[in-house]
Amino acid sequence: MAEYNGVQMVGVCRFSVLTTDFTTQKRGTPEEIAERIFQPTPMELRFKLFEELTLATMLRQTDMDFRLVILTSVEMPKPYLDRLRDLVAGYPNVEVWAAPLDRHYKLLRVSFDRVEAPEAGHRLSFRIDDDDAVDLEMVARAKMMARRIIDWQEDHTPSILCWNKGFYFDVNADGPNQLTDTYLRAPLAIGNVLIHRAGDGHNPYRYNHKNFAAHYNCYSDISQPGFIRSIHMNNTSTPQLEPRRGELEDDKINRQIRRHFGLDADALRALKV
Repeated sequence: MAEYNGVQMVGVCRFSVLTTDFTTQKRGTPEEIAERIFQPTPMELRFKLFEELTLATMLRQTDMDFRLVILTSVEMPKPYLDRLRDLVAGYPNVEVWAAPLDRHYKLLRVSFDRVEAPEAGHRLSFRIDDDDAVDLEMVARAKMMARRIIDWQEDHTPSILCWNKGFYFDVNADGPNQLTDTYLRAPLAIGNVLIHRAGDGHNPYRYNHKNFAAHYNCYSDISQPGFIRSIHMNNTSTPQLEPRRGELEDDKINRQIRRHFGLDADALRALKV
């Protein structure tokens, strides 16, 4: 993989990961969770959102010079694991890793380490979940901003890029889905890009995204929509309603969804499993 001014870009996406700690909090044992999440209905919803949002935007970036590790579980039934691998088979920069049962953060660290870091220079480590989208210029924009920050910041302090303007996508069981524009007060965990020295042990899963500014130089970009966050019955966290939201009419939302994400807003509103 080519470097960009001494910068390497690597992301990790979690897809139905089973762990010994994170997934057991108030949700049962790993065995109980596996029995629940690998049922046909939740898996079809997960694949639908993964294909329509995550892959549809990650695999059409204007700059495809990045690596992406999709972290899943060896406990995933083989038909689903084969389906996941088939979806990315034509993209040499994307890898599916079916990990053994272990601690959550350890698996994330190992996922980033599966891509060999350069001996010198910086790494742009990013995170994205399997039911969200980033804009098609995320990779290119992150590299451009990172180059400027690295040139300006001589002490190489880790810094993180956050996209605080985007859309909430409510997937409703009954009636049409909803797309709502929003501006965030705190960083969201979609497409965050950590600028850090290769091999220093940092990655964007190290701290809760709401606490980024307490640990890193934090740069928020609202110059254009940067994310689509889906809200559905399988979410494990509840989105915070922001005071600045719902400012755009549907026709403007439609144009921005098309322009920045390459997606059809009406098709998203009609999406069902």
